[in-house]
Amino acid sequence: MNDWDQDIFHLNDEQPQPVRGSLLVAKPTVGDFFFKRSLVLMVDADEGDGAMGVMVNHYMGYNLRDILPDIESTEEIPLFLGGPVGTQMLFYVHTLGPEVIPEAIGVGDNVWFGGDFEAIKRYVELGAPIEGRIKFIVGYSGWGKDQLASELERHDWAVLNQGDRQLIMGDGDDDLWREAVSRFGSRYRLWLSLPNDPTNN
Repeated sequence: MNDWDQDIFHLNDEQPQPVRGSLLVAKPTVGDFFFKRSLVLMVDADEGDGAMGVMVNHYMGYNLRDILPDIESTEEIPLFLGGPVGTQMLFYVHTLGPEVIPEAIGVGDNVWFGGDFEAIKRYVELGAPIEGRIKFIVGYSGWGKDQLASELERHDWAVLNQGDRQLIMGDGDDDLWREAVSRFGSRYRLWLSLPNDPTNN
């Protein structure tokens, strides 16, 4: 099979409307370099003014000190690619809550987005645990008015509307994508049969 975007991977299931905290799960044949097998955490899903989210499963191969050399931490804290927009901007999702990180926005099951950077910096420099508690993200994913709705109608994404801390805060690229796909049940098992690189099949 040479054309990997055949209809067998095109499930016409009606998807729920994304909300803040939803996860968009990319169809395995989405060809965009940035969004291939991605999980996007929705931060603002108001289609009236567009939408904004951050990918949470693409490790960049860099660490926090690579972009913040003055931060006082000996830990190698990984950076994740949030999307193709604003790649000079740093974001973070965390489980610390507004009591620790003021102004943080709730985006799921005890998961928050953003908040006071100085509070995050203090937390890191105190040597407090990072893994599973903070995920640092460079760049974001943005959609203009009605653009995301169009992509959903095209069935480029499946939508998980139950904020899932394990998927948002977990490690791994393709493994997290596969775990998210498995949440949709047996009908989506076919998505898991397509290898990450079909040319190696």
